[in-house]
Amino acid sequence: MRLRTGIILVAIIGVTMGAGNVFGDDQFIEPRTPPPNPMNVTADALILRPVGLVMIPVMGLVYGISYPFAKAAGNEQETYQSLLGETIDYTFHRPMGRGAPFE
Repeated sequence: MRLRTGIILVAIIGVTMGAGNVFGDDQFIEPRTPPPNPMNVTADALILRPVGLVMIPVMGLVYGISYPFAKAAGNEQETYQSLLGETIDYTFHRPMGRGAPFE
């Protein structure tokens, strides 16, 4: 009984240790980006994100003023994306310490 349990245990350990290299090919490994510089993260958290939060209502006001002209030209979606969409993406969807000013 103990011998059978020992053999099964050794077989399980051997199979699981051998399975670790199945996905060891380079094609399955995603390239890792280095972590951002701590100064970039600090500047982003203390300066750029608050500026982005202030710029969202400012750009909303600019969009409100320019909407009649964009509607007349037929490009209100492009105007929205360039004024509000990019500002919202820059403020909320960008990883900390990464983006345009840090590259």
